[in-house]
Amino acid sequence: LHNVYQRSTWDAAADAKATQADIVGNQMKSDLQERITKACTIAVESTEGEGALGKVLDVGCGHGAIVRSLVDAGLAEPDMYVGIDLSGEMVKNAIERYGSARNGRTGKGREFVADDFYAHDFGGDGVFDSVIFCSALHDLPDMESAIAKAASLLRSKGGKLIVIHAQGAQHVLGQNQANPVMVKRGLPTAKEWAEMLDDHSEWGLSVDIDPADPRSDREEKEGYLAVLSKI
Repeated sequence: LHNVYQRSTWDAAADAKATQADIVGNQMKSDLQERITKACTIAVESTEGEGALGKVLDVGCGHGAIVRSLVDAGLAEPDMYVGIDLSGEMVKNAIERYGSARNGRTGKGREFVADDFYAHDFGGDGVFDSVIFCSALHDLPDMESAIAKAASLLRSKGGKLIVIHAQGAQHVLGQNQANPVMVKRGLPTAKEWAEMLDDHSEWGLSVDIDPADPRSDREEKEGYLAVLSKI
């Protein structure tokens, strides 16, 4: 039921959301965009160096909202990017805007997938350098299962799990209070991340950056950013 509601809601809003993003050049207000840029830079840096695969997964990619930010952060080739979203209409908009570019060497481009993140087969475990949830993790019905799947998709020894919400955890709590069917809970606090990692050593994750607490001075300055590494 949750997925049906999510899909119908985002399908209905897809064209308007994408057009609105086009009007503002797919950029948020400067302070919010800086937070997105920081997260995208971490995602891109994980694709470089020894052991890197050259692959980023954008979960809840929508109309390709962070594609330009990833490119600006240095994601070198289109085929380094995979985006997945439950909404087929959102993915259609993403393909229209960002699906044509190709890697001149491989002939391949960005891959946009309209599917359920939990159910989709990405081709095995350890196939991405980074998995990023940008304003998306709270929209998934089972947060721990989503984190577990993301962890399984990361390469060992340095793969990055990145959860970013530029407006912060308090914003998400407001969404949860307004519509608990659509947003089942808030984003994990630093304490909740620590507890989850203690309970799920099989994820093989450690915390690099703890998120700011809701309503804190730090959240006011930074929004929400949690970064974890695959051990």
